[in-house]
Amino acid sequence: MRQPLPVFVYGTLLQGFQNHEWYVKPYAHQAVPAKIRGEIYHLPQGYPGLLAGEDEVVGALLYFAPDAYEKALAGLDKLETYFGPNDPRNEYDRIEVQAVQSGTGEVVRAYVYRYLDEAYVRRQGIRVADGDWRSYMLGERAE
Repeated sequence: MRQPLPVFVYGTLLQGFQNHEWYVKPYAHQAVPAKIRGEIYHLPQGYPGLLAGEDEVVGALLYFAPDAYEKALAGLDKLETYFGPNDPRNEYDRIEVQAVQSGTGEVVRAYVYRYLDEAYVRRQGIRVADGDWRSYMLGERAE
């Protein structure tokens, strides 16, 4: 069996947001600040969409305990409307990327959920220029 990969999260699965409480916190895990390459857009539904790109996206790597990994990943797949590779019902695709851990600079392979409908995201979303959706949302709430 392949070594489980950490999951890079950049939006509502980050600590302090509701989906973290429902889909991450129930499972033994470690969260490590990290960055990946891409572009983040805030969507009208209130959550972010990640697209391919060369900008920096700020988030965290979630390392789930081995006995919780499959169940946690299944929950994340459900939340992200990911049914499997190339499934036409997918809203997001779960792909492998290179993430850089903050602090150590260690590069690790990780899963991330990338939004599939790029045209929709670019048309309807608000680009988060600094790649930090958490800061974007905290700024929105402070206004």
